[in-house]
Amino acid sequence: MEDNLVTEASANTDRFYTVIKSMHEFDKTEVHGIVMTQLSLTPRETCFVGTYYRVLGNVETLLRMDKAKDFQAIAMLARALFELSVDLKLLQAIPDGWAKLITYSDVEKLHAAKRICAFKFKNPGADIDTTVYDTFIAKKSAATVNRQATMWPGNPNPKHWSGLNLEGRATLLKASFDEIYAVDYSRISWYAHPGLTGVLDMQAVTFIHLCAYAFHLAAKAYQESLLTIIQEFKITKANDKIEQLLKLAKQLPFTDTPDQVEALTRIALA
Repeated sequence: MEDNLVTEASANTDRFYTVIKSMHEFDKTEVHGIVMTQLSLTPRETCFVGTYYRVLGNVETLLRMDKAKDFQAIAMLARALFELSVDLKLLQAIPDGWAKLITYSDVEKLHAAKRICAFKFKNPGADIDTTVYDTFIAKKSAATVNRQATMWPGNPNPKHWSGLNLEGRATLLKASFDEIYAVDYSRISWYAHPGLTGVLDMQAVTFIHLCAYAFHLAAKAYQESLLTIIQEFKITKANDKIEQLLKLAKQLPFTDTPDQVEALTRIALA
């Protein structure tokens, strides 16, 4: 009986893994090449492209993990993919979001540099060369602090470039980000954080189910990211069926016969 449960859970997990693989093939064929050919990127476009490449890197790492023992890494990558999909959509939703994202990068670098230098000051015997950090602080501190005060007035320590926590970001974006955050993201958060919540006394088969949950979240997040990139770079002008093809790529792994594949394809391309 237990062997049957493991076999069934493994088959279900394989399906969701294959969904991501199918979407990745779609990405390589329909999206990636167009993104690569973008020339003379504006700062706004650079933010979209840079975030897209982070999505792609996470997906390609995730596709190397197909064992239940990888559940923690799979959960972490799935969560990261959702957070990146939220960032991409926020870049469209928040006026001048790209400027905040770029500024926030310098804010975070400045915080790190100051933290390292402060540690060295308190611990002069520490074997740490702070030259590069001192130089960065001297060159960037004043301008970065001024930009920070302009972009996040009254918030001296924003935890994200939007000024919102993740729940607030998902709520701002509404469907389907708010639902993914409340249901899928929250369901696997225990397994990406330290502690024993969610793993204590858990049956072995449950780790296989957990991988399926995480792949499911990753697929949803990947789809949202691709849709945002398709919209932002107006890829539908070159292929007016591209969004239907993305949906098809997500559905095909759930087919069992050539007839089902043919029917789905016919509907998608109608």
